[in-house]
Amino acid sequence: MQKLILETTVGNDFKLIGLNANLEPFKLAFLINNNLQFLFCRNKEDITLIHKSFQINFALFSYCDPKTDCILYFIQNKSEYIDQKHKFVASLFENDEHVIGKHLIESHKQCDYFIKIEDEFQSFKIKKLIMQLNEIPQIVSAYEIPIETLKSPENLIFE
Repeated sequence: MQKLILETTVGNDFKLIGLNANLEPFKLAFLINNNLQFLFCRNKEDITLIHKSFQINFALFSYCDPKTDCILYFIQNKSEYIDQKHKFVASLFENDEHVIGKHLIESHKQCDYFIKIEDEFQSFKIKKLIMQLNEIPQIVSAYEIPIETLKSPENLIFE
């Protein structure tokens, strides 16, 4: 009997920009919308990862560019969850809480956010967008990330 093998390679048909900014996701999306005339809207569902039986959510915004017909996603890379470890103490209400940070893409911990550009026809001008993003005062830096450097690109596949 012949065996069929399913290959699970992830297609890298997108471009990625890393952003460093010390702002909440909704504030940064608002600034990008105002400065670049985008219309990033918060998706109904965030990106969810399960880590050590904890559900961790990463904010996800999307926008379809009418000029290039590209879909852009604004994605939070850093999130936190509270790990409550109960101590054996006399009080019923005392516990030990630890806030633990988790990254969507562990290989790029220095990035606070990503902009993922799904550009089927290679018509989006990514260099121009990076230049415009770097002009926003609240953004520390914006830069292109080579897709080959991602260790977990499957975390950026959603729909």
